[in-house]
Amino acid sequence: MANLERIYTIPLGKVYEYIRNKRGKRAIKNIREFALRHMKAEEVKISEGVNSAILRDGIQKPPRKIKVRIVKDENQTAKVWLLGEEEKIKEAADKKKKTEDERKKKEEAARKEKTAKAAEKPAAPAAKPAESKPVQTSKPAPAKN
Repeated sequence: MANLERIYTIPLGKVYEYIRNKRGKRAIKNIREFALRHMKAEEVKISEGVNSAILRDGIQKPPRKIKVRIVKDENQTAKVWLLGEEEKIKEAADKKKKTEDERKKKEEAARKEKTAKAAEKPAAPAAKPAESKPVQTSKPAPAKN
C-alpha cells in the first residue's frame, strides 16, 4: 500500500462555540477527528508546527481555519503537517548535522595536536623511591615490681 498524501483546509470556526480556555484543546481534537474521518486511519499524529500554529495567539484564540498536509503511511497512521513544515525540518536537520560534523572535525584535530605535542616532549625522569622510616607500632609495656 502506497503512501496517501492530501492537502486540506480544515475549518475550525465551530471551536469558538466552546469555553474560551478550552478552544485550543478543542481545535486540536477537531483536527484529529478530521484526519481520522478523511484519511480512514487508525491513529493520527499532529506535528509541532500545527500545534504551535493553533496556539500562536493563545489558547483562547485559535485560527478559524488551517491549511495542512496529511500523509497516511503503511501502518495506517496519518501524520498532519503544516504546508512547508517538513522542508523546514529537513533544513534544520541538515544544518544540525553539518555543525555536528564540523565540531567532530575540530575535536579530532585538537586530539591529534595534543598527541603530537605529547610525542615531542621527552619523558620525565623517574622519581626516586621515598625512603622509608621504621614505624613504631606500639610502646613496650612498663615493668611491674
